[in-house]
Amino acid sequence: ASNHCVEKLFLNENKIGADGAKAFARSLGKNRALKMLWLSRCSIGDEGAIALAEALGSKVGLGVVEALDLWENGITAKGGAAIAQALHTNQFLRTLEIRNNQLGDTGAAALAAAMPVNRALSTLDLLGNGISDAGRAALTQGLRKSAANPYLVLFEDGFTHQQRTSWEMKGMANAP
Repeated sequence: ASNHCVEKLFLNENKIGADGAKAFARSLGKNRALKMLWLSRCSIGDEGAIALAEALGSKVGLGVVEALDLWENGITAKGGAAIAQALHTNQFLRTLEIRNNQLGDTGAAALAAAMPVNRALSTLDLLGNGISDAGRAALTQGLRKSAANPYLVLFEDGFTHQQRTSWEMKGMANAP
């Protein structure tokens, strides 16, 4: 059976863990309808993030999700790199909220590397991920090279007003 009805699924604060995230990613292999998935505070860690990333990188299942919320899940650079890799092929995800994890500079650099090839992502929330000036520099470069259409908004603690846009980083005065 495949999902043709459920468009939004809120599972926040359910301790599904990595095993639950893996099972969830597998079960959504035939998804055709789910557009928004909230998994904040579900303790999925890197293992769960990697499973979700594999599904995000596919042409079906989570590959058609447009918004994914992974706040406070204990995701480190390893899980962040897997998600970033999925963004190289996924052209549906428009919003990725991965706030308050532990991506650090390595995770930030991996996500920055996806920006020049991903045209769909328009909101990336990285607040509270322990990103230093070096990670912010990588993110700024990613924004300058962003392929996002029309633009990408990045939220990160060290930026003025906690945000930057690819439009702004390319020297354009106003977003469309």
